[in-house]
Amino acid sequence: MIRTFDEHVLRSTQLLNKLWDFKLDPLDHGVQERWFESFPSEYDQMPVPACWNNELGKFEYEGAAWYRTYVRCENKEHLRLIFHAVLGFADVYWDGILLGRHFGGYTPFEFKLLDQNAGLHELILRTDSTLDQTTIPIDPVDWFHYGGIIRPVEVQRLEEVHIERLNMKYEMTGDHSADIQFTIKLRSFAADPVTVPVKIEVDGEAIHAEQVTLDSHAVKEIVLTQSWTDVRRWHIGKPELYTIRVTTGKDDLIDRIGFRTIETKHKQIWLNGEALYLQGVNRHEEHPEWGFAFPNKLMTKDLDIIQNLGCNTVRGSHYPQSKYWIDLLDERGIVFWSEIPIWGAHMPKEVTAQPIFIERALTMMGEMVDRDMHHPSIIFWSVHNEIDTKSQEAYDLSVQMIDLVRSKDLSRPIAYATMHPLEDICLGLFDVIGINKYCGWYEGSVDQFKPLLMKFHERCKEYGAEHTPVLMTEFGGAGIYGDEGWEPRLFSEDYQAFVLEQALLIFRDDPAISGTYVWQFADVRADLSSAKTNFRDRARSFNNKGLVNEYRKPKLAFRVVRSIYQGDTDLLGNKFKQ
Repeated sequence: MIRTFDEHVLRSTQLLNKLWDFKLDPLDHGVQERWFESFPSEYDQMPVPACWNNELGKFEYEGAAWYRTYVRCENKEHLRLIFHAVLGFADVYWDGILLGRHFGGYTPFEFKLLDQNAGLHELILRTDSTLDQTTIPIDPVDWFHYGGIIRPVEVQRLEEVHIERLNMKYEMTGDHSADIQFTIKLRSFAADPVTVPVKIEVDGEAIHAEQVTLDSHAVKEIVLTQSWTDVRRWHIGKPELYTIRVTTGKDDLIDRIGFRTIETKHKQIWLNGEALYLQGVNRHEEHPEWGFAFPNKLMTKDLDIIQNLGCNTVRGSHYPQSKYWIDLLDERGIVFWSEIPIWGAHMPKEVTAQPIFIERALTMMGEMVDRDMHHPSIIFWSVHNEIDTKSQEAYDLSVQMIDLVRSKDLSRPIAYATMHPLEDICLGLFDVIGINKYCGWYEGSVDQFKPLLMKFHERCKEYGAEHTPVLMTEFGGAGIYGDEGWEPRLFSEDYQAFVLEQALLIFRDDPAISGTYVWQFADVRADLSSAKTNFRDRARSFNNKGLVNEYRKPKLAFRVVRSIYQGDTDLLGNKFKQ
């Protein structure tokens, strides 16, 4: 499933989740040899969705690969072809003709195919997972770099008049009242003018109906504004959701919305007028058996474990995550930090000034906001993580990213995460500041957080950020599951638990900190290979800072963090406190 609910009842949809013909192209000869017209006679097969690195013999492969399948039309049809996520570069061919290209990895892209004849049509995709200094993420990156079609491919059969987009915006006018605006974009493929009935339903009850006429091959937007009363607000732990359905006689589109307000003031984050203290984890949508093609069932288990931990928030590290996952957060009442994969710990500042990098960053950011605008669980849009925010190049990129997000959505704060809190020049730009620091792991001892934060809070005043909420967005240490002993050795579960316990107690004792995101929820594969020298400190080829291991088995640190997040601090031993 793409969502936890059906987006269409009337519209015919088909998932191409099956075995596709598959061919690696390590010498990148496929385009020159015109594989899009004549697919190689010798090929493997690959599940879709899946990451090819999880298949035998392909673990370390990075580069170009080709996929092929077929789509049958029973009659002459209009098709909408949606790739919900393809890692890296993607070129799509239909019956040997290039439909278009996309660069990204975690957001959908689509093509419309008009008047397709009855019969079998060949669909070919060339993708390239290669990273370099212009891709997002760049090379190297601190997570395993998978390749493949990682989310479903969908074919929709479109009517002559169909709903192209539904956009919903609202403003709360009271505790239980709101002005809501619906913008419905219709498109006609008909050769003559056509009139269709347009109806809007909320939770099955009609709230608007009208007849709309479209000219030949026209696009028309319908804008409807209503004032609602008795509005139930979406809140943490009380996830009130409204199901909105638009129909045009033969076509429909279903989405959901939740009503809430988000503000930042007095160094705090306010949801529906209540100050929040965020208790969260960073979560990669990754598993050693499935990579980034993460099964829906495991999303439910991850969320069960995260709620058992006592979390009220999750940070999506470091890329747009599955809509199914965000739907679950909407339904459970858990708030979400959403970001794109600009991970910059090894990124030269010059990279952030390259026109191609800026173009890709703005495109990815825009695609994420457009895709996820209606999710009430998303309370922050985050534009980058750990880039060189000491530099003017990073400052200038930040301004462009912020301007883009605000042009699309003024209802959510804009955030980022810095690894240079005492040198950062971007502090005054953002609504929310995240700090990534690993005192007690990569540097010094865990008690160094106290003087660091004292200096940081003073420095915020210099940049006009004295009232900006501050979150500890990454901290912790590695612990190998099952490695316990009598002393808190590096890489032991004991030492990891000690670092997290001490850090959390320091942060919770600081009134200028509004919440914490432990790094990280689960152990994840690191970007190690026999041909690379990066990240050789990652034991087992994993980033072992998870509270649970890669198979979701809890470590000692899980129980320590749960005791703090659930308020059972009497259970803490502090046996390694120095």
